[in-house]
Amino acid sequence: MRVGRCLLPWLGLVLWFGNSPVWAQEEETPEQKQYREDYDLYQKIKAVVEPGRRADQLLQFLRERPKSKLLANVQSDYILFVQDLLKQAKWDAVVAQAGRFIKLRPRVGEAYYLLGSALKELKQLAEAMDAQAKCYVLRCPVSEKARQYLEYIYKGANRGSTAGLDAIIKKARSELGG
Repeated sequence: MRVGRCLLPWLGLVLWFGNSPVWAQEEETPEQKQYREDYDLYQKIKAVVEPGRRADQLLQFLRERPKSKLLANVQSDYILFVQDLLKQAKWDAVVAQAGRFIKLRPRVGEAYYLLGSALKELKQLAEAMDAQAKCYVLRCPVSEKARQYLEYIYKGANRGSTAGLDAIIKKARSELGG
């Protein structure tokens, strides 16, 4: 009887573990593997302290992984980098960095807005208006702001008149293929 009392708890444990489901480790699909690799690389890039180096690596990510599910995150980080340059009044750097980004991602309106803002400060008004018009045409979160800024620049260059402003928007639309 004593032996039964000692074995009974052990027998219960054996039965309990025997009935628990065995979790087989599922194999990773190619899509999951790609996402994990992209995510790991993105985290390494975000850990880079020097902003210029991080920006270069973000652009490289965009160039090498154009179908990544993390593109929106990478784009956003790069746009924030360019915004920081704009806040620091580094106009030439903004023009260079926004230009590099636009070559890779020509349909991201925010980049045109930043480019146009810097060009205006550099007194390159025609180019600034062109960039703001492209931002407006692309219908991004800052499109209305770009339209207002475009109108402000245009009026300043044309004695308060907006006659001809639509031609700039039309030209931007045709250049973007829209």
